[in-house]
Amino acid sequence: MREGVKIKGLVVNKQKIDLPIIFILLGLFVFNSFVRQMLFPSPLPYQLNLFAFFGCLIIAYYKIYGIRLKVENIWLIFGSIILLCLLMMSEIHAGRMFSGFIKVFVGLVVPLILLYYSIRNKERTIKIVVNVFIVVSLFVVILGVVDLFYGNIIISRFYTLANDLKYTNMALSSSRLYSYLGHPLYNAELFLITFGLNYAYNDIVKKSHKGDIWIILICMVGIALTMSKSAIVLYFLMLCVFYIKNIMYLIFSLMITAGAYFFGLFDTVISRFQGSLSTGRNEMWDVVKSSGEVHFHFLWGSGSDSKYSFSFISEWARAAFEYPFRLFSLEFGILFMIIIMVMTFCYPAYKILRGRKRNLVLFVIFVAVSLHVNIYNGIGTYMDSMYMFCLFGCMIMNLYKLRES
Repeated sequence: MREGVKIKGLVVNKQKIDLPIIFILLGLFVFNSFVRQMLFPSPLPYQLNLFAFFGCLIIAYYKIYGIRLKVENIWLIFGSIILLCLLMMSEIHAGRMFSGFIKVFVGLVVPLILLYYSIRNKERTIKIVVNVFIVVSLFVVILGVVDLFYGNIIISRFYTLANDLKYTNMALSSSRLYSYLGHPLYNAELFLITFGLNYAYNDIVKKSHKGDIWIILICMVGIALTMSKSAIVLYFLMLCVFYIKNIMYLIFSLMITAGAYFFGLFDTVISRFQGSLSTGRNEMWDVVKSSGEVHFHFLWGSGSDSKYSFSFISEWARAAFEYPFRLFSLEFGILFMIIIMVMTFCYPAYKILRGRKRNLVLFVIFVAVSLHVNIYNGIGTYMDSMYMFCLFGCMIMNLYKLRES
């Protein structure tokens, strides 16, 4: 067995830190979309997460260099080729610019390789990823709590430096948690992932849950500040499932929840449950659908960003397509939607369940985060969100492999 892989004189030893994962972490949390927006004035350069893309290219090199005819490798190559062809057909059919194809390919299709990547030195690499997520979550929460008293002035100035007037105005007019990473729902996804990965790592690798209290607290405060209805429900479901037999943690969670409730942290979230559970998405879908202007095709779609073409119906018509399954069906066709949903969500979940040692903890975490990802348009922005979800999926799949070994 080879001790390492040589790339133009650079030896990447299996016992050292996994290089592609480091690049992806840098792309997500250091050079994220808003930092790139500060550096590059034109849209395409800042929309492309080049650090994460380069990390995935290294993974592709690893797979080609030591290719084996495993089912998952065949499925990955075959599925990616079909997705690429369907994407090209949709963009050509719609007469879109080449830049649209590049953005979707780099931001949506390329990250899929992470879900099928067996990382080197699993325990050490997963530990690094978990710790990075914890540090970033803690930073976002602390800054969010401080900015709460200043009316989001700090984060709005950050968006101003990034020349993003849209996010500046949204942050100033909202009481929800905006961060240097972006939208409240994206932040909620971060907290769900942090909680899930920390619990899974402690359960499988450390076999101890000492210190879970602090992660429970950080993620609970963070999710409450995002005011995401789905994230709060999923978070409490995971808490109940994971700690139902641990009386100390269960009591602590109930105490923290009660304290947050009496301090009014959940007031706005509770009020949001009284309105539309889909925050107007389903209602807008009814409006758009009744117009008779929506047409889904099986082999091709209307092209990237075609959701904006329905603005003549309503200013917020694009909200009707904020569910990924609906968005992908519109822009790239029904077949594209089916394949990418199976590759991204169904196949990994199936692998976790069919293993010799079925790990319901990993399955619950993966399904919970997948459900959250599918109720807003994060992965449909074709920027950082798909990379973050696939990095999370990569960690879950490699924890599963650790469990199986």
